[in-house]
Amino acid sequence: MKFLFFPMQAHGHVNPMLPLIQELVSRGEEAVVYTTREFEAAVRNTGASLRLLDDALAIPPSFPGLQGVGSGQAMKEMLPVLLSIMRRSLREAPRVVEQARAEQADCIVYDPMAFWGRAAAAKLQLPAAIFQTSFALTHSPTLQRALRANMKGLPSPRALLAILRMLWTSEVLHWRHGLPRMSLGAAFTTLEELNLIPVTRKYQPDAEAFDERFLFMGPSVLPRNDRGDFPLEQLEGKPVLLISLGTTPMNLRPDFYKACFEAFRDTRWQVVMACGMGLDPATLGPAPSNVLVRQRVPQLEVLERARVFLTHGGMNSTMEGLWHGVPLAVFPQFGDQPVNASRVSELGLGVTLSAQQALDPKVLRETIERLDTDPGYRTRLSEYQKELREAGGHRRGADALQQFAAARRGGPRQKAA
Repeated sequence: MKFLFFPMQAHGHVNPMLPLIQELVSRGEEAVVYTTREFEAAVRNTGASLRLLDDALAIPPSFPGLQGVGSGQAMKEMLPVLLSIMRRSLREAPRVVEQARAEQADCIVYDPMAFWGRAAAAKLQLPAAIFQTSFALTHSPTLQRALRANMKGLPSPRALLAILRMLWTSEVLHWRHGLPRMSLGAAFTTLEELNLIPVTRKYQPDAEAFDERFLFMGPSVLPRNDRGDFPLEQLEGKPVLLISLGTTPMNLRPDFYKACFEAFRDTRWQVVMACGMGLDPATLGPAPSNVLVRQRVPQLEVLERARVFLTHGGMNSTMEGLWHGVPLAVFPQFGDQPVNASRVSELGLGVTLSAQQALDPKVLRETIERLDTDPGYRTRLSEYQKELREAGGHRRGADALQQFAAARRGGPRQKAA
């Protein structure tokens, strides 16, 4: 069978799909991924074919005026840029739909934030599944409250204008091409008959509200072959602390990275710090001799050697840290990250840091030491690792996709309610 994959063009959305794609290819299925050049090598490594999208559909590594602002203000600054990308995705959708039509595929798998994939699913009436890169959102009051809290206050005039432009473009494309109308909430409310969720049911807030359409397959963690020239050998025999705020533009926090410099300077820790592609490490000043600073690091390989992970709490980073049994100190920035921080704390797998705590070198140092030396964290992590592995991950997801596509091949697609 032939599967078309449509991820959102950001590391946190492409990377979770790759193990599933690789698993399908290993089973003899054909997989085609619509992606930008940034992810071309990673996609080819899975054995899948790819179709290149306009690079303008990718999330940029930095936004003007974002550095150093708080998370609430940062979201308001980011919104017009994100809306502009959404509008470009609308304009690109008719071309992608026609290209997808020519594929003669059996099934579509799309990220609900990738509008071009959702449009292809709606227009071609093929069996379609959603791959959600975080929690399931539609039936969770807990998550809906968290999302509203992130967007408190009125949008800026620039954001309001961007919203109107996007909605007008959506309406025009609906009448001209029959594409589904786009709304701001579509990425969070769209459902299909099969919805793949990369967390365990136990980890999902309000899990009892989700029916058999939702497969809580758990995370998939496979090597990404992204070491590059990173000197992993420097970590051997040392207690490693990994510090990263992820790959989104929200990681532009020089104040936080400098606080980490002071917290761990001349300590027993070998610190590995990823400061993000939008920030030049040189702007942080001279790094302590025990701190390796890079814009990007091979996170999985470092986690294999790490004792503690100081993270923003993005879903991928959270699951990868837990998968490797590493206690987490979570400094959440936006989106699902505060919820991840709460779940990690509730399950006794780590702690949550407020902005005030994360910028206090003394608190940072004491927190990391407590996570490393309190045996209770590693005991609970060891038990939770078993649950993550037993969830099935990419293998269970591939089983579900093959069964789903085979059962509906040749018949009309039925949209979930």
